[in-house]
This record gives sequence, C-alpha cells and structure tokens, in this order.
Amino acid sequence: MQAGLILGPAIQVEILENYREKLFPFPSQGTLATVTSIGYALFIFTSGVQMDLSMITRTGHKAWTIAMTGLSVPLIVCIPIANIFTKNISIHVGDGDQFFDFSSVVLAETIISFAVVASLLNELKILNSELGRLALSSVLVSDILSKIITCVTSILKDSQDNFNIVVLLVSLFAFGIFVPLIFRPAMFWIIKHTAEGRPVNDAYVYLIIIMVFALGWVAVQIDQDFILGAFILGLAVPEGPPLGSALVKKLHFFGNCFFLPIFVTCGVMKADYSLQYYSSELVLLTAYITFFTHFVKVMACTIPALFCKIPLQDALALGLILNVKGVVEVGVYGILYDEGVMYLVPPSLSFE
Repeated sequence: MQAGLILGPAIQVEILENYREKLFPFPSQGTLATVTSIGYALFIFTSGVQMDLSMITRTGHKAWTIAMTGLSVPLIVCIPIANIFTKNISIHVGDGDQFFDFSSVVLAETIISFAVVASLLNELKILNSELGRLALSSVLVSDILSKIITCVTSILKDSQDNFNIVVLLVSLFAFGIFVPLIFRPAMFWIIKHTAEGRPVNDAYVYLIIIMVFALGWVAVQIDQDFILGAFILGLAVPEGPPLGSALVKKLHFFGNCFFLPIFVTCGVMKADYSLQYYSSELVLLTAYITFFTHFVKVMACTIPALFCKIPLQDALALGLILNVKGVVEVGVYGILYDEGVMYLVPPSLSFE
C-alpha cells in the first residue's frame, strides 16, 4: 500500500513521476492489471478453500444473529440515506451529468471478508479463543450472504430487460448450485485415491488451478465478476489435508506473496489523495456516509452480542473485528473504480 501511495498520483514529485513512467508505462498497464488480477483470484480461491462450510450447520444462534443483524441493519438504515444524497447530487463527468451512487459505497463498507477477519484473528493470536471462534462463525455466514447480495444486486442494477434479469438470476443460481454438486464429489474422489500420509498428486492440483480460471470465465459470461468462479470452486474443496492444505501451500507463494502485493499496489495507485481535482463537498459526503455506515455496523454487531449475554468489552471487540477491512475491500473498490462508480476523470459537483 505504501508503494502504491508513493507511485500514485497523490505525490507530484518529478523523480517519482519518472520512476512511474518507467515502471508502469501506459501501454503495459492493461497487461499488468490482468496479471495482478490472477493473484487476487487465487487469493479469493484459497480463502474459499480455507472456509469450512460444515461450520455453518454447527454455528449456534449467536453467530447467526450477529451475522444477520450486522449485514442487514446497515443496509436497511444507510441505503435510504445514501439514496437521498444520490438523487440530489449530480456529478458532471465528461460531456454529461451522472448521479454519484452512494449506495455502492454503503454496500462496499457493509460487506466483510472471511479471509481478512481470519488473518486478523491469526495475527492477534485469538483464532482459537471463544471470541475468535464466534467471530469466525459470524463472518463465515456474513461473507456468503454478502456474496449472494452483491451478485444479485449487480444483476438488478446492470440489466434493464426483465427477461435478461430472469435469465441471469437463473444462471447465477444454477452456477452456485451445480459447481459444488459436481466438483465437491470429484474432490473427495481425489482424496480417496490419495494414499494415507502421501501428498496429493501434482497433476490434480494443477488441474484444479486450471478449473479456477475456467470457472472464472464462466462467471464472466453470466455477467458476474471473474473471482466469483474462483470463490465457489474454493468452497467446493474440502478444507484441511490432504487436498485443501496442498492447494493453499502450492498457491501461497505464487498468489499471496508475489501477485497479491502487486495487485494491492496497483489498486492503491488509483487513489488520488491530493484531492486537487475533486470537490471537497463530494469527499466530505462520502466520508460521512462511510463513517456512519461503519458506526451503524459496529452497533449492529455489538448490541445483539450484548443480548446474547456476551460481556460489553468482548461485544465491542467483536463489533470492531467484524468491521475490519483489508485486501478484499481494495479489490471491491478497484472494481467500482473500473466500472465508473469511482470516477476516473475530474468531476464537478452540483446540488439539485
């Protein structure tokens, strides 16, 4: 992230601009974005592999209550407020006016990622504590529900034709159902044909990695993001040894240690913290909505935890943990930026 800030447009220093032009010439930026997206897709895939779906059936009412309220309350409370601003503020972009979609900001700040929370809990060394297990169960439920809401919302917002909406929703439902139904038994077949105590055959591992990109292509064909295919296939892989741990071990250096840092750097490079081209009113409104969404989400996780007779200190810590942001959010905002929700050109703000 620090490299992205230094190499981005926020710091206007001649020597940095020279390095930027040499390291990231304009013709190579498309290729670099594609290559770094591979690292992000592999990261999402491994995070899906590390999810234990059986945990959902074992999850108690506390985790379900906290996950449902933590996801639904911010959307119910904040999106109507965001829509009020969206309808009354126009952004002059290029040759015409558009409405800045504050509801996308609310949605991006509401969703949470299993991989980010699990990484935080591991760094805090509370992964196996009672609070850590509750947070992990809650974020597992919330992450899967978030993916469903995000996919359905993208279809409803991007498609105008009712027939096309129905086709895409049915395709999405079929994709989410049939991928686990087909591939999970295949994963167990691989495990069954692996001798106890022996590593999984590398041919199977490489075949699964190829399927990550193949299913990503299928996801794009049904008007979804490439990483959806990687995530669903990751859920189909049984967590732990021998197969799940082998995939994580194989992809950790290639994806997480090599491509993912470059992906984060390129994502942060898009942010212009100098704000010299952007209206201060727009920046402040976005900051207010972001802060308010975070506050509502923390309260939506903390208050149900208190009703579940969790001590105040632990309940507040849980609310903050379930509000953490990381690499996944960099990817989400990168997608919003590329789709034009976050504007590439200097906009001017007007109130209507």
